[in-house]
Amino acid sequence: MILWFTPNNIASKNIAEKLIKEHDFAMIKENVWERNGIRMIKTDVPSVLDVPTDFDTDCIIVLSSHRSKVDGKVLTAHVPGNWNDADFGGEPRTLNIAACSRLKILAQEIKKEADRIGWKFCLEADHHGPTCNVPLIFVEIGNGEKEWKDEKASGAIANAVSRAIKRNEQYEAVFGVGGGHYCKDFTRLVLETDLAFGHIAPKYAISDLGEDTFRQALEKNVEKISKILILKKETNSSQKKKVFALAEKFGVPYELV
Repeated sequence: MILWFTPNNIASKNIAEKLIKEHDFAMIKENVWERNGIRMIKTDVPSVLDVPTDFDTDCIIVLSSHRSKVDGKVLTAHVPGNWNDADFGGEPRTLNIAACSRLKILAQEIKKEADRIGWKFCLEADHHGPTCNVPLIFVEIGNGEKEWKDEKASGAIANAVSRAIKRNEQYEAVFGVGGGHYCKDFTRLVLETDLAFGHIAPKYAISDLGEDTFRQALEKNVEKISKILILKKETNSSQKKKVFALAEKFGVPYELV
């Protein structure tokens, strides 16, 4: 596993510094720190969307910021990928490999820390780049520059990541469809059940959903996807019919929740 950060992103740099100062990541060579075989690498790329993809590892966790037009203190996590156009990096209509259980473990640990400091936590739907050839997860501080600089927030993410990388439980992996960009229903399910979400297609992406991206959502996962969960109240009838038809074509069970 690799933790990746850039000093050109305030939140990314601050989280990394907390991991070095408070969680025993020790420098083993220039721009590389390590703890118990897990490396943390600094790369001077201009943006977290430019993460290098030439690593041989089972998972990359990107320490990142989250930007929103809405003010608020929120910690987030998600698998990056593009359901249609690649306006923010990566390849068009291309998803990354989702480490569903790993994302669930991170969600559990970040939620504990968010509660501790009085912030919110949520999963996000797949969005933005880069396109990577190994499993990739973003953990983020939002929503603006004030929050990116917040010492409590960077400490919270560092604490959560430090605990999460010690865990290796496996959970039932599912593909989520429906709802908004901020996945409140899927967040609740990942925290309250044994389900682990990887790819999440929000309601606004269903019109662009095709056999190509649907296949990727089922196949580009570390774990085998057991079923598709569709939000009953957060999709309309035509959207449901489209997802039902795709699920039946690929022979994957589906449920309305």
